[in-house]
This record gives sequence, C-alpha cells and structure tokens, in this order.
Amino acid sequence: MAAVTFENFDPNFNTIYRSGDIVVGGLNFGTGSSREQAATALKFKGIPCVIASSFSETYKRNAFNNGFVVFECPELVTHLRAIPRLRDAPTTVAPEITIDYGKSILTMDGKSFAFPPLSPAAQELIVAGGAENLVAARLRAKPQKNG
Repeated sequence: MAAVTFENFDPNFNTIYRSGDIVVGGLNFGTGSSREQAATALKFKGIPCVIASSFSETYKRNAFNNGFVVFECPELVTHLRAIPRLRDAPTTVAPEITIDYGKSILTMDGKSFAFPPLSPAAQELIVAGGAENLVAARLRAKPQKNG
C-alpha cells in the first residue's frame, strides 16, 4: 500500500516525495478511512509524521496505535495555503519544516507555529512503536504467577 500512497489524489506524488518528507494536510485528514493501513502506509513509506489542521479521530487513533506521529497545527496550514505555488498544486514540496517536540513549536520560513503537545498516552504509544509493542513490553515486565 505504501507504494501507491496518494496515487488517486496526485499520480505524481510518488515521484516527488522523498523518505523523511513531512505530509501536511487540511481539515479532517484521514476522514473516510477506518483502516489502520491509511496511517501505516505513510509510516512504512518513510514519512515521519503528518501535520494537519485536524484529523479524523479514527485516523488519529490508528496512527498512535501504530506508533505514527500526527499532530494538529491549523496556523501552519493557513500559512502554507497563503503561498500561491503551494496552494495551487495538488502536491508540492514545501520549504523545510523544523519540529521542536519539547517546546511544541514548528518553524518554517523563520516563522514559528505552536501545536498542542501530544498526550502522555499518545507519546507512550509512539515511543513504544505502537500498541502491540507497548502491550508486549508490559507483559514481559510483569512477573508471571505460577498456577
């Protein structure tokens, strides 16, 4: 699935993206997709995170459960939409975005944009690499009782 990511939206996406690129989306990113593959396809494609104005709650939960970072920053999206060459193309490579997770700040073009910090539960899932890894680690750490 990672090989055909966004193909129905922009057939050129797979030729312009590079592993490590950040995807920036608009409102309700991930709406209409209840399957976890919508998030995992991006993760396995080498995309480290998605920034959007907002997310479908199902997409967000699937992303965190699979150790994939997503966060909301509507001000960044508004800023990008004001740049004609970015607004007018289905997919465009934007300027570099720097993410400071500790301060919850994105920086682009010398401008800073705050985003809400990820919840402790989301952080734990991401650090563990997803819910399956988190549960497995907890089971390994828990002393076993002999019947």
